[in-house]
Order: sequence, then structure tokens, then C-alpha cells
Amino acid sequence: MWRWVGNEPPRLRLLMQSHILLLTLFAFFVSLVFAVIAKDSVAEQLRFGGLLFGGFLLSAFVLGWLMYPFPL
Repeated sequence: MWRWVGNEPPRLRLLMQSHILLLTLFAFFVSLVFAVIAKDSVAEQLRFGGLLFGGFLLSAFVLGWLMYPFPL
């Protein structure tokens, strides 16, 4: 997931190899905000947030899989 770049000390130059961690964090925080804004009770917020989170991740992986044959 992470790889050191160049001859500098590891703490100075760090390159991310995969975007899955960033995708998951983004999906989590967007789902959290949308759920808090859209629903009133905690149970509804948890259910709606979970569905949004799963939907974001699933759609990202499906779209990535569909775009795989078309390199830039």
C-alpha cells in the first residue's frame, strides 16, 4: 500500500500505492455527514449511513472494474 521514494529518509517522502484507504475514508465521512443531516433518530442515522457507505464503496469498485479495460 505504501512505498518509499528516493534516497531521502522514509519519513520525508512517502508515496501511496493504493487509493482504497482514501476512498474508504471519504465514503465514511460523507456518509456520516449525510446521515446526520438527513435523518433525525440515531437508529435511522446508523441505518442510512451504513447503506450510503456500502453504496459508495460498491459503486466505486463496480465503476473501477468497468473502467479497467479502458486505460488512459
